[in-house]
Amino acid sequence: MIERETSRSKIIKNAHLTVSKSLRETFYKIWIEEQDGLFQVNKASGVGDRVWDRRAWTFSSLDEAEALFNRRLKQKTNPERKSARKYRIRDLLPEKST
Repeated sequence: MIERETSRSKIIKNAHLTVSKSLRETFYKIWIEEQDGLFQVNKASGVGDRVWDRRAWTFSSLDEAEALFNRRLKQKTNPERKSARKYRIRDLLPEKST
């Protein structure tokens, strides 16, 4: 049996959003990972400790991945959005791209 090295992913950006007036602790997490030259935007959302939805989008460039990441943050934190869920940023790392 031949052992293969598994490449490790590196988290480039990470944001954790919450709904401030949520009795059930609604959350939305989004992050960018780099692995093998590709950039994947991942999101997980749910309530409390339960994840109800996971999604992932893969891009060949960091610029494309950051564009989706930033667009989602803007959509979710927009106080004028039509959804009843008004998210706020609890954690955002790093705060600025290098």
